Amino acid sequence: MTTLVTGATGFLGRHLVELLAPQDSALRILARPGADVRAARQLGADVFEGDVTDADAVRRATFECDRIYHLAGVVSHRRRDSGLLEAVNVDGTRHLLAAADPVARIVHVSSVSAVGPVAAPHERADEAHDFPAEAEGLPYAASKCAGERLALEGAARGLDVVVANPGFLLGPGDVHRVSTWPVHAHIAGRIRFTTAGGLAFVDARDVAQGLIALADRGRSGERTILASDAANLAWDEFFALVAQVAGMRRRTVNLPRAAAHVAARLAPWLVAPDDVRAAAHWWFVTSKKAQDELAFRTRPLAETIADTLAASGR
Repeated sequence: MTTLVTGATGFLGRHLVELLAPQDSALRILARPGADVRAARQLGADVFEGDVTDADAVRRATFECDRIYHLAGVVSHRRRDSGLLEAVNVDGTRHLLAAADPVARIVHVSSVSAVGPVAAPHERADEAHDFPAEAEGLPYAASKCAGERLALEGAARGLDVVVANPGFLLGPGDVHRVSTWPVHAHIAGRIRFTTAGGLAFVDARDVAQGLIALADRGRSGERTILASDAANLAWDEFFALVAQVAGMRRRTVNLPRAAAHVAARLAPWLVAPDDVRAAAHWWFVTSKKAQDELAFRTRPLAETIADTLAASGR
């Protein structure tokens, strides 16, 4: 079986490639020029150089692939990055769907952001949750929703596509500290205030396992949330847990949403206003479907945070 992984040099992609390498005799990755592909090469993966925004590069990489894990994406909540988000998260998905062999199984890695936030902290979104209109103004969430919609439309046309919706990734291996930024920023004392809102956190290593299970047993044309039901945490709860695991005390002030937006505009070097706009929602979900159908399990969040800190030398 020939397997391709896009986004293989990123946080989740590295963990996935480590799991796939021992079991896939023909493993490929699509990597941007200049990306660090040493680990993938050492694991025996063939490297195809190119970007998902380049339709020709995608066509070469997907040629005669039986299974494709599409992880490539950009994470940014800044409105100034809307064009880049569209090019990678939406058009990149369009290129891949057009290039893939019609019988290939495609695991499209979306996000709980594409599921959308719930209205209150006691609620949980599942796979049938409708993306709320208010979230359309959040660039990252909107781009992931649009990319996922293309994937599901491809399934409706007969492509064998399953969609994964991972929670907010933590754990070791985030070389660029994009996903794990809140952990490191809090320990460094750069998080001075919080507001109403929270995220569904999950260990990237557990999600990598879930993607393989989804490729093997997932139902085409459906989305599956990969998160931890025990790790839907409000920001105050999350940062308290980070401080507890790190053995440090860090004081933050909880501000009403309007005040948090003002604070971000006054001190954008601490946190960008667009990041506050995205954070001030309840991105809470349930992974019951994955638990029931894939036997998906996650490790305790405290363990994940400890490993995140240990990987950075803390």
